[in-house]
Amino acid sequence: MAGLNDVLNSARSALIAQQFALATTSNNVANASTPGYSRQRVDFQPAPSTPTNAGLLGTGVVASQIGRVRERFLDQQVWGSSDTSGKASTEQTILSQVEAAVNEPSDAGLSETLNGLFNALQGLSSQPEEQAARDNVVEQGQLVAQSFRNISANITQLRGDLVNDVQSKISNINELTGEISDLDVQIANASSQGMDPSSLEDRRDSKIDSLASLVKVNVVDNADGSSTVSIGGTIVASKTGAVTLTASATGGQIQVFADHSTQPTSVTSGELGADIECYNTTLPGYLTKLDATANALISRMNALHASGFGIDNPPTTGLAFFTGSSATDIAVNPVLVADSNKVAASADGSTGDNAVALQMANVQNEANMNGGTTTISQYYNTLVSSIGTAINAAQNTSTNQQLVLTQLQNQRTSVSGVSIDEEMTNLIQFQQAYDAASKVVSVVDQLFQSVIQMVQ
Repeated sequence: MAGLNDVLNSARSALIAQQFALATTSNNVANASTPGYSRQRVDFQPAPSTPTNAGLLGTGVVASQIGRVRERFLDQQVWGSSDTSGKASTEQTILSQVEAAVNEPSDAGLSETLNGLFNALQGLSSQPEEQAARDNVVEQGQLVAQSFRNISANITQLRGDLVNDVQSKISNINELTGEISDLDVQIANASSQGMDPSSLEDRRDSKIDSLASLVKVNVVDNADGSSTVSIGGTIVASKTGAVTLTASATGGQIQVFADHSTQPTSVTSGELGADIECYNTTLPGYLTKLDATANALISRMNALHASGFGIDNPPTTGLAFFTGSSATDIAVNPVLVADSNKVAASADGSTGDNAVALQMANVQNEANMNGGTTTISQYYNTLVSSIGTAINAAQNTSTNQQLVLTQLQNQRTSVSGVSIDEEMTNLIQFQQAYDAASKVVSVVDQLFQSVIQMVQ
């Protein structure tokens, strides 16, 4: 049968359990503003019952464990959305720099300088004998060439800067995976010793949060509390250690490799994925189209100019108007820069003839690109439009994904975050339970005193 000692032991277990609960609640309140902290709670379980003649008699309560409140499904959702948001945001930043390099529309943009060149050629056709008109053609041609070179140089510089950014992000990733691996070892050890690893798990998951914005990650939880983190199918962090990643920029392509692997690791999302995609595909595509625009202009203008004559004595012919073959090296023929009288406007060598100048001015209207369906200006304007469209798409994706990510983070916070109101309610509940258990102890003490007096 139940004795006073049994009642006292039950009350004692209640006091101990409520002390754990009060301490845990106090810790939650203290960390209410700590980034990445997950609220903790004590799991109570009935102590093993004792058989009696009347049946099983409860023996109190046991604080079985103190653990954090965390919904892993929401973590996975946040990590899955973080890489998409990170990629879109980084793409928007890079493309905005491309847009600044192109500088359209503006008075200094390539479109305006092209118009200036064709207008200058039109002016030369009206006054083929005037040196001032020829000087203007040369000057406008130099502005066009400079615009091409500036755009090409700026995009090329941006592409080169991406290599440094990739290296920086790779270093950050390696640092994070190293920290995650170290924390996994500590978590596994703490769990094996029956200790609460909640604070360690919070720190690890915070590191994974940071990693997920840089690159798409796959996280698998293990039975011992540790996690295995993979990038592109390559395990990069676990309790057995971290795998170092390196980036190699060869052959105009950036690839990521894991230690001791000859096969590249697939990185298609996150901030790192955006850098790699822009370096490998997006920016080279823009440069290719810019070069095609410059090459078409160079080829057509040179062919026409070489067929005409200047007004020097004897009239010069066979000269190219531009040198170079792409946006990188386009320039006005230095012979023409030195002597604008050699600019060809005449088709027959006579001073007043303007046939070649008219033909060169009409290049503006010739559909000599995209299989004879697009003018040079239209082709370039399509390139500019595609950059603007890409920026809008990246911006919309970034905005939408940020809304999704924020919503998921709010949902996670509603589960794992500390609510001061809830904790205050818990404090009152645990305090009252502690007071009740204390009252039981006091009553048992009085009963013991009564028994002692009866014996005496």
